[in-house]
Amino acid sequence: MGGFVQKKFSISRSHKDFLEAYREWGFSDQSSLLREALSHFMQDMKKKKRQRQMAEKARELLVDYTENAELTAFTELDGEDFYEAGRNMEH
Repeated sequence: MGGFVQKKFSISRSHKDFLEAYREWGFSDQSSLLREALSHFMQDMKKKKRQRQMAEKARELLVDYTENAELTAFTELDGEDFYEAGRNMEH
């Protein structure tokens, strides 16, 4: 992990109490507990951002996938069973 910088910020009394119990949570100090929590939060926020971006792109492409003849050519086969020729699907 790179170098550290110090930041000053305000937290609630319950956050303060939680941080002061850092040993109960298996941390060597309050800063390491906070760094770990912030790392998890950052990962979660990045994941949510990617999911929002993917949903937005899917909405943008919906018209193409519902109206573009090249992309909808095989939709008339939807619902038909598909299996390898010559293979009995009944067991």
